[in-house]
Amino acid sequence: GFVMKKYLVLFLLTSSCTHIIIDPRGSKEPREIVRDEIECKKIIKDNLNFVDRFFMHERLIKNCLRGRGHSILN
Repeated sequence: GFVMKKYLVLFLLTSSCTHIIIDPRGSKEPREIVRDEIECKKIIKDNLNFVDRFFMHERLIKNCLRGRGHSILN
């Protein structure tokens, strides 16, 4: 029981970690990747509740970066 719940929580926490692969050569402004990613994360954090961010974080970050002209590979 308890050990299984611990592993389930660990799985959920690690599966929600994102690593977005950006192709800087395909992006309009590759110098702005870091700034844009930070701003996208802030916009999402400020406008969505925890549950929505937990389940849709990666998709929202990718959409935001694509909207800013970046090429996302994954």
